[in-house]
Amino acid sequence: MFLKSFLTLAILGVLAGPAAAQTTPAMQAAAAASQAQRMAQELGLSPDQHARLRQVLLLTRQHLDADLAAHQGDPGGLRTAMAFDRAKSDELIRGVLTPAQYVRYQQYKAARIGQLHSTSQVGR
Repeated sequence: MFLKSFLTLAILGVLAGPAAAQTTPAMQAAAAASQAQRMAQELGLSPDQHARLRQVLLLTRQHLDADLAAHQGDPGGLRTAMAFDRAKSDELIRGVLTPAQYVRYQQYKAARIGQLHSTSQVGR
């Protein structure tokens, strides 16, 4: 159960790396900027797309922290809230990217999920 929640948490952050519990606004902004930079390089984003993506990622991280605070001790509620936020984030990201970039984003995301999944299987 914990592993599934952890993977969901990591995916919501658009797979930026290990997910943490609640973070400060400065930490959220720094993580969103770093993730947006990696994605900008990976997907070949314009400066405008990069700025818009950074805002989407920051909003996603803020919602994640709000979900964690609102659903302490309620894994089912947390999963539901996170699923909604993942869908909304994906919708917003799709609006920033061209169709070709969105396809590459989906491939990038799938590869990162695979990396997280294989890493989580180590030591089992």
